[in-house]
Formats: sequence, structure tokens, C-alpha cells
Amino acid sequence: MKTQKIIFILQPVFRIILGLLLLIAGYLKVQDNTALLETVAYITWVPTILQSFVIDTLPWVELLVGGLLVSGLFKKWVVPVGALIYAGFFAFAIYGLGSGMEGDCGCFGDVDDSNLLSMVLGSTFGWSMIIRNGIFVTMAGVLFMKPDSEAQK
Repeated sequence: MKTQKIIFILQPVFRIILGLLLLIAGYLKVQDNTALLETVAYITWVPTILQSFVIDTLPWVELLVGGLLVSGLFKKWVVPVGALIYAGFFAFAIYGLGSGMEGDCGCFGDVDDSNLLSMVLGSTFGWSMIIRNGIFVTMAGVLFMKPDSEAQK
């Protein structure tokens, strides 16, 4: 199978997976943003007003961008915004590990036994989070590739 054909098949799959992850993460943060609040508060060099902005808006941005990614609407601007979100999460995972942050990042709300996604993907700072977010950034990067018209046949 040609690379272009594989890209053509993977793009909608990756777009939907990344969108669903943002929808779930946003929903769980709207329900309980305690872990997000604690994580953002740990970054003392960020002004309090910016911390508050992130805490108040991130879940809603995740819901909006996730919904648009899943629906396939406004791909021209939603794909880059989604990629920036995942790149930010990747950079933050590296920062968290490098700065010695411990515990749950609040990625998928507050971790408990009912939160299967958080248990499976993990929300603890470490190499596994960096690898996971690196995979998500790579998936987002695939969304920018342009398969030729032959792959669509």
C-alpha cells in the first residue's frame, strides 16, 4: 500500500481520535478542575491572571476544538489549533518532568477509579506522559500532510 493511501486513511482516524480525547479531557475538567488548578498553580513564574485564564478557558477550548475535529468542520483552522494544543501539552510534559513536578497533571480531570481514560493513558508526570504526548503531536502532524488525488481512489 502506498504511503499516500495510508495517510489518506489515517487522517480521519487521527482527527477523530484527537478530537475525542480533547472532548473527554475538556468534559472531565469542566466536571472537576481541581487537578488542573493545582498543576497550573505549581508554575509560579506564570502570572496569576494568566493562570486563572488557562484554568477557566482550557476545558472550554478543548471541548470546542475537540467537537470541531470530530465533526470535520472548519478543518483549515481547527487542525492547526488542535496541533498547537497538543504541542503545548507535549512541551508542558517535558517541562513538568524537567522541573520535578509530581502527581497528576489534571489532563483528564481528577484521577479516580471511575476515570478509565486517565487510568489507561496516565496523568502522572514522567516519560510515559512525554511519549504519549509525542504520539499525539505526531498524529496531529499527519493531519497536515496532503495525500495526492491518486490515494483517494
